[in-house]
Amino acid sequence: MLMGDLLTLRQLRAPVKVIVFRNDSLAFVELEMKAAGFLEFATDLNNPSFAKMAEATGLLGLTAETPDQVKPMIEQALRHDGPALVEALVSRQELSIPPTITAAEAKGFSLFLLKAVLSGRGDEIVDLAKVNLFR
Repeated sequence: MLMGDLLTLRQLRAPVKVIVFRNDSLAFVELEMKAAGFLEFATDLNNPSFAKMAEATGLLGLTAETPDQVKPMIEQALRHDGPALVEALVSRQELSIPPTITAAEAKGFSLFLLKAVLSGRGDEIVDLAKVNLFR
């Protein structure tokens, strides 16, 4: 969470491997808003390259831009004798679904879908479906 964490890993030469899922948003906050029936707002992030930040602090920094790059990047990080960070670019619309979904969450998500369509944001719903249903 903090740049100081990377600096500590370098200072201690700790062989810790960090995986960052980068979606350029506060996606879990968005999911909570959707589950409560709200249209998400103010959750955009303009992130730097976390792999380059890791390199700047003296760690091995790797970026996986496509799913087929994830395994090789993680393997390379695990082989590295020292701290490493793998930044994996993921879709903002990728849902992190909890182990159980309550009726209230399902109702709230349905309300979010309805609000999104009625407010002219139906394209977001189509994108949400494409990312989560048609893989």
